[in-house]
Amino acid sequence: MGAEQKIVEVVKISPPPVEQRVMRNADFPSEGAKKGRYDLPASIDSPSPVGFRTRVSMTAEEAEVGLRLLSLERPKAFVKDAAPPTEQQLFEEVSLGVLTARQSTNYKGHRDLILGPADSRLAADILRQLQDAEAPVLDHATHTHIILSRPYRTPFTMLLTFIGHKPVVSLATVAIRGLRKKFQHIDDIPTIGYLQQLHIGILADQIERATVVASGGRQKAQVLMRPFSGEHAKKNRDVIRKLEELIGLSAEDRAAGWRVAIAAQIGEVKAAERLKISHETCRKLGANMMAFRSERIQPGVNQEEKAPAQYQTRQDMDVPDELTVMAGRAGYNAFVHWTDVDREFAKELLMLERIDVMTPNGKERLRDVRDHLNAVTDKVVKNLPLWADLPTGRAFSRNAARGKKAFALAGQRIYMGGLDRAAIDRAKIDWTHAVRAFGAASARGALVAELMGVVDLPDDCDLLAGICLMAGPVNQNDIGKEFYGEKDLLASAFPGKNPTSLLFWTLKAKTIADPIGNEEQLMNAAQKGALVDLRPGPHEVAFLRRDGRMEPMRKRDGRINAERAFADVDNFVTSPDGREIPGNRGSAWPEAWRNEVPW
Repeated sequence: MGAEQKIVEVVKISPPPVEQRVMRNADFPSEGAKKGRYDLPASIDSPSPVGFRTRVSMTAEEAEVGLRLLSLERPKAFVKDAAPPTEQQLFEEVSLGVLTARQSTNYKGHRDLILGPADSRLAADILRQLQDAEAPVLDHATHTHIILSRPYRTPFTMLLTFIGHKPVVSLATVAIRGLRKKFQHIDDIPTIGYLQQLHIGILADQIERATVVASGGRQKAQVLMRPFSGEHAKKNRDVIRKLEELIGLSAEDRAAGWRVAIAAQIGEVKAAERLKISHETCRKLGANMMAFRSERIQPGVNQEEKAPAQYQTRQDMDVPDELTVMAGRAGYNAFVHWTDVDREFAKELLMLERIDVMTPNGKERLRDVRDHLNAVTDKVVKNLPLWADLPTGRAFSRNAARGKKAFALAGQRIYMGGLDRAAIDRAKIDWTHAVRAFGAASARGALVAELMGVVDLPDDCDLLAGICLMAGPVNQNDIGKEFYGEKDLLASAFPGKNPTSLLFWTLKAKTIADPIGNEEQLMNAAQKGALVDLRPGPHEVAFLRRDGRMEPMRKRDGRINAERAFADVDNFVTSPDGREIPGNRGSAWPEAWRNEVPW
């Protein structure tokens, strides 16, 4: 416990000349015109705390405080008889955590069971029996999050069921694999299984930040993840069963693959342990975390032909090298935080290949990666069983072919990351836990670029830098490895090793946000993308244990949540003339209910 974390420093990004600055400026379609993905939606009716949001400018001083969230130390003790959280604090904590943790936004594979003070004491007694915990269990928690996780399953993984089969026998082998996925929870390819673990690590890391921001710096989280990882979970099986009994995990839930993945004790800490952060900075940070999105488009590089003019021209901007240094520092902070390895050793274990289009051979290497992924996609489309594809109007092959667009790699600085299982084994780190720690590292590093992208943000820019975290290219490579004899994407950069690629980061400097349609497919059922889930509301994911029962958060007296978290910052998307998207601002949960103490 207590591996070294370094302070992440502010790196300002210079905006381009005024004449090169462009903004999304999405508007409602004119009467009679067909709506496109660059237009504002007619309305939104969603229980999600997100909505359509814009980024909020922060000063360098505010951003510096925000960056301290990327090197938080664990709490040493909780204050006795601390004031309990209000329902509103819990809502904002959940909004920043399980509902919007980076790369968990469209995957309903987590369930957050929240225990009050009395049940937290019972949980603490059980947690103390765990072996291999990364931190001590503390007394006086005001509440405790028990996070359940299930295998990663989305419409995309259904498509994978049909990939990699031989002709003729595919009718039988597809059915066998489908049944094994349903009842034995097997994965079509290993990286789909790793996606579940990456999500868990990302969420564990985000819970620490969410607690600080939602409580205004008053509280911290003691997050335990290792005892529930891989071989550690097997060793702790009997203790975990006690925890499952406390939260009422049913046999049906277990059969569906739900398991305890994280336990997070939340409590008030003494002044000396608190992050010195103002109320205003907390609100800005929270609102920005609601607004951050994966940015796929690089203007003038990978834009669509039909995109508006502001997407069509390159801008004289670049991701500063110092920014990638700080993103790496934050990533190493996370990896040492969750694995307790020495910092320099962490740099050996984390395998990173930088594909920088601004340096010699960068474009050639990027072209090689793209060609490889496109070749795999072509093989997938060619070999899909016709008996499954034809009755659907070739929907499966069309979705597979979309991978060429979805997996496009565009950005000034691109990083491919992964782990070598043999090296992880030699370091005596459980593989599952290492993958989770890698997820935490990836999201923490991404947050650096996103926060720096709003420092001194001019009024005529949507952002100054953004990032896209991508698992898709890695999954596509894994299909090639599993079914077509391809090598891992990191193999050429690390000869003599046996790497497993896990994620891509594409860092972009630009002033225009991605099309509104990228957000709408997560928010609006009518525009739902074929391979994604809609953003969930709190009642679908978070549950409060009261009087021995689990009650869905913000589902009460026939009403469900329509509040947007951190709405007081007023960062809602509008048309250029200031018109709002109907329903986007949402409506506040009744004040009396918001101010209640749930337990």
